[in-house]
Amino acid sequence: MRFNHQVLNRVLAGVAVLVVSSSAVADILHVPGDFPTIQEAIDAAMDGDEVEVHPGTYFETINFLGKAITVRSSDGPEVTIIDAQQTGTVVTCTNGEGPDTVLDGFTVTGGEPSGMRNVGSSPTVTNCTFSGNTAFLGGAGAGMYNLDSSPTVTNCTFSGNYAFGRFGGFGGGMFNGNSSPTVTNCTFSGNTAAFGGGMVNYSSSHPTVTNCTFTGNTAATGGGMYNQNSSPTVTNCTFTGNTAGSPSGGAGMRSYASSPMLTNCTFSGNMAAYDGGGMSNCCGSSPTVTNCILWNDSPNEIVDADISITTVRYTDIQGGWRGTGNIDADPMFVDPVNGDFRLLSGSPSIDAGNNWGVPIDADDYDQDGNTAELFPVDLDGNPRFNADKADFDPGCGVPVVVDMSAYEYQFDPVEDVIFADLDGDGAVGILDLLAVLAAWGDARNNCLADLDIDGAVGIFDLLTLLAHWG
Repeated sequence: MRFNHQVLNRVLAGVAVLVVSSSAVADILHVPGDFPTIQEAIDAAMDGDEVEVHPGTYFETINFLGKAITVRSSDGPEVTIIDAQQTGTVVTCTNGEGPDTVLDGFTVTGGEPSGMRNVGSSPTVTNCTFSGNTAFLGGAGAGMYNLDSSPTVTNCTFSGNYAFGRFGGFGGGMFNGNSSPTVTNCTFSGNTAAFGGGMVNYSSSHPTVTNCTFTGNTAATGGGMYNQNSSPTVTNCTFTGNTAGSPSGGAGMRSYASSPMLTNCTFSGNMAAYDGGGMSNCCGSSPTVTNCILWNDSPNEIVDADISITTVRYTDIQGGWRGTGNIDADPMFVDPVNGDFRLLSGSPSIDAGNNWGVPIDADDYDQDGNTAELFPVDLDGNPRFNADKADFDPGCGVPVVVDMSAYEYQFDPVEDVIFADLDGDGAVGILDLLAVLAAWGDARNNCLADLDIDGAVGIFDLLTLLAHWG
């Protein structure tokens, strides 16, 4: 009987496919079922695996060791705790971890010098609570320390973390050094540091901070946020009840040689011992503030010093401020004493902003496939663009005007507002171009054509419109 080599080759090829396919299937490693500690499960895991941690308090420190794995709790941070008991950093990513390295659903506590340390790494962190961590040895980033890193941090809470070191202490909640994390839907509350109780952005850090709250944080300077040589983009955020004790001030936010961009943010009830209850800027800082509210901060709202210039546009600011579209009127918060900074019906901040100040939803936050629309939701996750049809003042919006606030008063929502779509037909085309040309020069008679909100219609508006054509 002659041996059939073709049949054998086919059989061997099929076996090889089965082996490769089976090896590609991710394993789920259970703690404590399969491994008594989280670190032992990480040690055994391969890229693509999941480590599922069941409820309990795990007294250990963990290191992802550069692995692209997911470490998640089965039942959430309330019942799944990693406690380092001040013996070291709780969670470490210092081996080039990327977004496929995931930490999901833990309370991270007892860290010294930090709850999580990312160096040259950009993991994904979601649904976690960083609480009760300290930074005495390192003096920076008690909750989370990021150096040369850009993690994605979503739905996390940073509370009760404490950073004080030999040279002061930076970032009770989070420290960013030459880092640009994406921080979304997070809460920073009750954190303490010498600089930046809630967050510090230092040395060319450009984080994107969206839909976050900074409440009750304390620092010598920069109670909520401290920026030095950095340019964070801050959208739909509240800074309330933060305090600063030094002459530098900045209870809500302090900027040193920095250019933060704030859109649809609310500052209220922040208190500085000396100056700049809302914002304090020095040493050539140039913040841009659009569609915001700064009200009832003590002793004042914004202080610029040492050749700093804050550009304020379409903002409700107590005491007034130079700039296009600004007002000085009680914003009529629902219940500021109890922390509700939404707007009451009839607030002068409703329909008073400028749509073009809202950033484009380039990362598709709402996952609707439209990356040309303006950011579609407010801090509550409600539609950002609404209009009161009974008393509609179109102002500078198409087809509706955004509010001055982190929260949007809810009337009839309008979806898919497209940047530079002056006629509201859902696209940027010839009619929008003609509108810009017709308004050339002074923008007071057609503020919709002033796409860069500089008070005039000119070449930059034309170029901006052409860049968004279609």
